[in-house]
Amino acid sequence: MRLGIVGAGQSACTLLAELVQGEFDGQILVFNGEPHRPYRRPPLSKSWLKMSADTDTLRLLPEPVENHISIQWIKEWVKSIQPDNGEIHTEQASYQVDQIILATGTRPRQLTIEGLPSETTHVIRTLDDAEKLRQHVDHAENITVIGAGFLAFEIAASLNHPDRTIRIVAKGNRLLPQVSLKTAHRLVDSSPALTQVDTKIESYDANSKSLTTNRGPVPADLVIVAAGAIPNTEVAMRCGLGTTDGIVTDVFMQTPHPKVSAIGEVSLHHQPHLGKSKRVESISEANDSAATCAKRLLGHPVPFGAIPWFWSDQGQLKLQIAGLCARSDDETCLIFSDTECVVIRHCGDRVTAIEAINVAKEFMAARRLFECGVVSLSALVEAGSVFDLLQSSRS
Repeated sequence: MRLGIVGAGQSACTLLAELVQGEFDGQILVFNGEPHRPYRRPPLSKSWLKMSADTDTLRLLPEPVENHISIQWIKEWVKSIQPDNGEIHTEQASYQVDQIILATGTRPRQLTIEGLPSETTHVIRTLDDAEKLRQHVDHAENITVIGAGFLAFEIAASLNHPDRTIRIVAKGNRLLPQVSLKTAHRLVDSSPALTQVDTKIESYDANSKSLTTNRGPVPADLVIVAAGAIPNTEVAMRCGLGTTDGIVTDVFMQTPHPKVSAIGEVSLHHQPHLGKSKRVESISEANDSAATCAKRLLGHPVPFGAIPWFWSDQGQLKLQIAGLCARSDDETCLIFSDTECVVIRHCGDRVTAIEAINVAKEFMAARRLFECGVVSLSALVEAGSVFDLLQSSRS
């Protein structure tokens, strides 16, 4: 069998590692239009900007897998696919394969702000994005990050310096809306950034080096946009397999076309933990969907059944989340101290997610509990600890 993998990010590399480990009998073509070897994204995470420019620390694949005899790296962008014929087209050539796996990931949402020079605006997704920011950040005294999510606060923590002021500006009415209010308050209060919500950006004034907003000027000689991501579904859409929301697959990562699969952040499939289909952006989704696809390609199909999990390093705080909840889910604080925090998200008595700050033991226990089935809020509150509930359930 000859496989064609479009993309070279986390999900593609996990798929490669699983196939090599499973002794896949065939040839694998990997299409990677970037000039770099596969790397973790976004490279700003884990304070990469504070380290030396050694990209080896970001490598996704060990040498034996990257240079495996079955893998051929094609440094070209894919322009289109023809599933019926098993064809993958780049600007330079066409390639024939038996199966196509779309692992195209996401890209940063761009904002158009009148008067804002391109050299002043940055996004964080690729290695080139990070290198561009590295070249400009030392000369910036006022950095404004546009966004309200994890990436905005990770950026603020990574770029914190006594000689600069960092501001986070959000158009919504709250920061970090994907987590509970209790967790959000702990993270926001610990951030080095000044924050501002309910802010509409109107334009940029180059003379004063500031953003003009409905709440007054915001100093910004450097602007970083962290306003969410857009799935790269254009290649799939050209052949009727994708939408702007994602690429629909079954629980084996197979699209409606028998020759095409989709994995990672573009895959829109049933999430057993939620009981509905949803596209999820996380490293766990990338790894678990790739592993599911690999098992099917190796002839041992197992339906997707993973529990979503997430993490975010923000300075001295490490947030880890097991499960996935709606933003409207209730919250109950289980543990709260000067250094640790555990918040339970729930619908009635059914726990949907567990948020842990600086308590890895509670997070790992939460993942194990979710794997065992439905988790009860009342049982957690009575136990007083996720870890203790897990231990009692095993005895």
